[in-house]
Amino acid sequence: MTFSVLFVDSYDSFTYNVVELIKEQGQDIEVITIHNDTFQSYNELKPFLRLFDAIVIGPGPGNPVNGPTDIGIIASLFNDSDVIPILGICLGFQVMCHANGASVEQLGNVRHGQVFQVNVTDNSIGLYNGYPIAFNSVRYHSLHVIADPNSSTIIPLSETIDDGKKVLMGGRISGKPWYGVQYHPESCCSELGGKLIANFIELAKDYNETTGRKSNIISKIYENGIGQQNTDIDNMTTLSRKIDRDPIVPKTSANEGKEPDIDVEVHSMDITNETDLTLQLCESFEQNNLPFFLMASSTINANRGEISIIALPNSKSKVFTHYSQLNKTTIHDWRPKSLTVEKYYENLISGQSDSITTVLSEDRNRFWGTIGSFMNDKSCPDQWPELSFIGGFVGILGYEMGQFTSPDLEDQLKPDAKLCFVDNTILIHHTKGKLYTVGLNTNFSAEVTKLINIVLSTKRNLDWPMELPKGITYGITLPSQEAYKKAFGLSQKYLHQGDSYEICLTSQTKIEPSEVISPWRIFQTLIQKNPAPFSSFFQFDDIEQNKFDLCLISTSPERFLKYTNDTCELRPIKGTVKKGPDMDLEKATCILKTPKEFGENLMILDLIRNDLYELLPKVTVDEIMSVEEYKTVYQLVSVVRGHHLKDSKYSGLDVLKHSLPPGSMTGAPKKKTVELLQAQIEPLLGSSTRGVYSGVTGYWSANMNGDWSVNIRCMYSYDQGNSWQIGAGGAVTVLSTCDGEWEEMFTKLESALQVFKT
Repeated sequence: MTFSVLFVDSYDSFTYNVVELIKEQGQDIEVITIHNDTFQSYNELKPFLRLFDAIVIGPGPGNPVNGPTDIGIIASLFNDSDVIPILGICLGFQVMCHANGASVEQLGNVRHGQVFQVNVTDNSIGLYNGYPIAFNSVRYHSLHVIADPNSSTIIPLSETIDDGKKVLMGGRISGKPWYGVQYHPESCCSELGGKLIANFIELAKDYNETTGRKSNIISKIYENGIGQQNTDIDNMTTLSRKIDRDPIVPKTSANEGKEPDIDVEVHSMDITNETDLTLQLCESFEQNNLPFFLMASSTINANRGEISIIALPNSKSKVFTHYSQLNKTTIHDWRPKSLTVEKYYENLISGQSDSITTVLSEDRNRFWGTIGSFMNDKSCPDQWPELSFIGGFVGILGYEMGQFTSPDLEDQLKPDAKLCFVDNTILIHHTKGKLYTVGLNTNFSAEVTKLINIVLSTKRNLDWPMELPKGITYGITLPSQEAYKKAFGLSQKYLHQGDSYEICLTSQTKIEPSEVISPWRIFQTLIQKNPAPFSSFFQFDDIEQNKFDLCLISTSPERFLKYTNDTCELRPIKGTVKKGPDMDLEKATCILKTPKEFGENLMILDLIRNDLYELLPKVTVDEIMSVEEYKTVYQLVSVVRGHHLKDSKYSGLDVLKHSLPPGSMTGAPKKKTVELLQAQIEPLLGSSTRGVYSGVTGYWSANMNGDWSVNIRCMYSYDQGNSWQIGAGGAVTVLSTCDGEWEEMFTKLESALQVFKT
């Protein structure tokens, strides 16, 4: 018989880690998730509760003292005469105790992403059956419960010692099947989390059987006949759809086994193992006025930086651009002869389509559907799966394309997404020593083939200058340190209040050259000064040559998401140490494994697991906090993988959309933290939006492979190179210092800004 659990989520970024932990305790367990404000009143929810064996109330931002504003209808669950077994975790535990007379106060030292020893003080009721006297678990909380020692309502079950003081870690409400823990059993660094859930389920089953609660529910269902059973099934279905998890484009049985109406022509040749070859080819294309998009590996490492891609747009290539400020998408061919920039913007503003430009009125959510439907007709997942990219979408998705973000309606008009569907590609596999030319439903360009042969036969060394042209000055507007201190202080306030565990505080630097410099010329210098595994060059002069409304030059070290038809991988980077004469790998490792850096990475690691678990049945952490070496810094990196994508109803595009903006660039919980950053914190530094910075760049191949890097260590321009912007920032936690974060931000800023310094 199915054991049904209602999970109440408070918009936390660890929710689905808990949900998965519950599901893992048995094949007969069903979990349905709702938000704490899915229902406006408890009376709306109450009719559904008879369908569940137990409730689990998850963690989240906020304070029970603030009532429904922070916790929705959760407190009402503890005031009903119809008692149902409940387990509260972190915020859920605090609400349970507060509703039963305890006070909730701020911790003396806030603990976010830190492992502590938890001591079992009472196991007479069974929540800690099978536990040792002490075990380790992760704490994420700014607040804690203080129970009246003279009251017998709250029975302490576990505690930890923090700065010599006892802090309640687990408890039960006397006479009720209500239990809770302050720590996070679902974290990948917590011990015995599954055991806790299994014990609670057994306690819930015992309570339901002893009191006759479950048998009464079953008897009523059968007394009312098949009609009532169908109604109950419908009600469960209704609840399960309260949170929208529909795929962008449904996988239909009609498409299964169907041969795609598409041809893929691939030619390969052996090459020497040199990263310079990619750049030599692009240099040749630049000199011959052939447009290209470059995703280059300027450093080669295992599992990152092994492949470079040159995507070649032509007159048949479709360009999709989305403007969140206008809720509009434009679609047109690459550089149509009769289209001017002026005419394009006239169509965009008016919303009028013509024979050249299609203008769609749609928000960003529908934009995902537009590109998904376009790809659906051209996908060929079984063709050349071993090649990372065979043609398809390449481009940029800005920060404001992610969930929970809002556009700045008063800012200049700028694209939030630009994607181009290309059918001619050069793919260079550095470790295999292979160069592939790929034509997707078209012959590969004869002109490009000729240039490839010339470059391979001449084998000239790149003679790129290490500095930008002389005689040009640069107006550099750096972030204000005074403004940064205010933003840092406000971040600390929210962290200590319990509104966030980690806040990725960023700022923008503006560079205005006295003369416009070719973007390719800037890229030549940047890639030498700061080589990285995910370098890229995207100049979107897709209407008229050299008139671009977006150009990105990047030497990013961070992969955001890589996926195939069946698996996906994320490599979050959190924790940075600057390289120098007195800093080697051993010293950097010691620094990066301190509680501050460890906590930063762990929080994002758990956040990413959560994002994947909401869509996929299996998630693994394959590397936890490895130290990787780059040209200018050492960084702390973890690797998380999602599995069985092919057997699910989702594609890699669903995972991409669902995971944006990158957790490493927001903090956690993501929703609340993004809202605080946009509305309260980053406006102190001059802007409420980030644009390209903190978004992602990459590709979605027709064979369903994809790879997207985070837009960091980059610069970008919306005005044809008259000005450039560089974003930089870092994760602020309660262990951060303002001076330390300011210094780290400039370490990251310097990697791109150095090209403009004379």
